[in-house]
Amino acid sequence: MDSLDLDSIVTAETIHKKSSKGGWNAAIFVIFVEMAERFTFYGLAGNLITYLTNDLGEPIATAAKNISTWVGVSYIFPLLGGFIADSYLGRFKTIIASSVIYLLGIVLLTLSASVIPSHYRKAVFFTALYIIAIGEGGHRPCVQAFAADQFDENNPEEKAAKSSFFNWWYLGIVSGASLAIVSVAYLQDNVSWTAGYGVLAGSLAVAFALFIVGTRRYRKHSPSGSPFTTVAQVLIAAAKKWRLSETHGGRGICYEDHKSGNYANYNETRGRILVRTKQLKFLDKAMIIDNYDALSLTKNPWRLCSLNQVEEVKLVICLIPIWLSCLMFGVMFAQLQTFFVKQGSTMIRSIGSNFQIPPAGIQCIIGLTLLIIVPIYDRVFVPIARKVS
Repeated sequence: MDSLDLDSIVTAETIHKKSSKGGWNAAIFVIFVEMAERFTFYGLAGNLITYLTNDLGEPIATAAKNISTWVGVSYIFPLLGGFIADSYLGRFKTIIASSVIYLLGIVLLTLSASVIPSHYRKAVFFTALYIIAIGEGGHRPCVQAFAADQFDENNPEEKAAKSSFFNWWYLGIVSGASLAIVSVAYLQDNVSWTAGYGVLAGSLAVAFALFIVGTRRYRKHSPSGSPFTTVAQVLIAAAKKWRLSETHGGRGICYEDHKSGNYANYNETRGRILVRTKQLKFLDKAMIIDNYDALSLTKNPWRLCSLNQVEEVKLVICLIPIWLSCLMFGVMFAQLQTFFVKQGSTMIRSIGSNFQIPPAGIQCIIGLTLLIIVPIYDRVFVPIARKVS
């Protein structure tokens, strides 16, 4: 057998090995664990104000403040969790660690509502809440990105499947949240809080077990560095060279995306290079090569950044106005799990003579609305907007 045939066999085996991992065979496990996480989070948060006011005896205003604080912390911790995943552990290990923490928190929460003595119940309950918030911090920023890792952008079939995947992903999130708000809230109000929290713990444990079962199917990427570090490097490099320009003192632009290398290659492009834009031009100074850079044998990332790095930071900065415009939505959304539920408790919610919708169950109207509006937006509004613009 000649060397050409041998190389062909090795290449075929490599492609087969790569294709045996990832894709829908792996992503489906990730969808299940995210559905369970959303089921658990909204099953807990959706009716939390009822537990705090009726069982722990807190005033409505105090309970609303405590819930908003806990939800806020749950949404801030992902900044730290994402940094740890990107810089040290990787997404898979971070999901495993955070899921264990999350499960411990929900089990402790269940115990606080059942076997913990009443004079310790409140302290244990809030301890469990913030353990769950820590688990959220590692889980929330990694799961969706890890699911996206299962689809290869360079494979046309997988690229098309990835687009379809996110539709099912969102459907899974909304379905899990809506199911929790109705079913778990009913258990909590009509059976017991222990039963309601126990169902949440059980669903999370089953989903975590399923996630572990799919371990050999996943594509796992090594930590590639935090985007926060890239942003800091570009800002600091631009500040150090604020007096420098491409025509006065500059010796070209850095196109090299690697963190070290020969500077003679900086005007040669490797891989995909982002188009250079004219916005936020003060950041362009970070990619100008000066005499110090040209004489250095290795690249100092805090003095010289690549074109891709600079343009990526520009894109992040351009997202800030969009982020700011979403703040008021967050303020209104926070009322759903607090005053919206208490208002619902004053309404007539009977369906027939034997069934009454739990106050927290009214929140499912939002999920049902999304399930109707999102397809209309995707199939009707977006095509029309594309034709106009």
